[in-house]
Amino acid sequence: MSPKRRPSERSHIWKRMALIAAVGILAAVIAGALVMTTAEPGPDAPEPQALAVVGDSNTEMDSPDFAAGQIGEDSWVATVLAAGHRFAGGWAVAGSTSVDQAAGLEAVEGAQVLLVMTGTNDLAQGVPFDQAAPSLEAIVAEAPAERVVLLAIPPRDEETTPSSTEFNQSLQDLAENRGWEYFDGLEFLRSPEGGFAEGTTNDGVHLTPEAQEQFGETVADYLAEDDAAS
Repeated sequence: MSPKRRPSERSHIWKRMALIAAVGILAAVIAGALVMTTAEPGPDAPEPQALAVVGDSNTEMDSPDFAAGQIGEDSWVATVLAAGHRFAGGWAVAGSTSVDQAAGLEAVEGAQVLLVMTGTNDLAQGVPFDQAAPSLEAIVAEAPAERVVLLAIPPRDEETTPSSTEFNQSLQDLAENRGWEYFDGLEFLRSPEGGFAEGTTNDGVHLTPEAQEQFGETVADYLAEDDAAS
């Protein structure tokens, strides 16, 4: 055999070996993916839940079409869904009051948890709580769920009268009277002097994307803790 052909043959051998090795690696990756996909969740993993969500701009954020389930990455809802939960429906539009939300929300079926964060625009537009309360009841009627959670609203750097604190107290009282839940996951962004803590808002009304993510994590933790306790 001519010596000139040996390098070419060795090259073909190495190529075949490399191809075999690549196929083996690909098979191992696919097998690992299948194991991860079919593995049973750990005993402490929270059960995914179907969520209905209603709110204003601090819920909608950059969502292209919130009601259709197109949730923007800057919304706290995206963080909650990333924890494994499913969006069952809802309505969130910038500038909307609780009255607007009750009117805009279409019936949601199959929700296990209803999360509502409303009131910032009620305060800004002078909607009294005696109008907000029946609006919240209408929202619950349109999106019935095993659990109804009223979420505390954020502060304002320039508070209204009544203030966000007073509105949150009214939300808590309503939740207790109706057998709903009230959850305040926004303590981390409230300044002791009033308003937002530094770095958690850019305009004194809305949460920054980073604060949105942290809030979403607190809501996800709340849902997981309550699920584990039940």
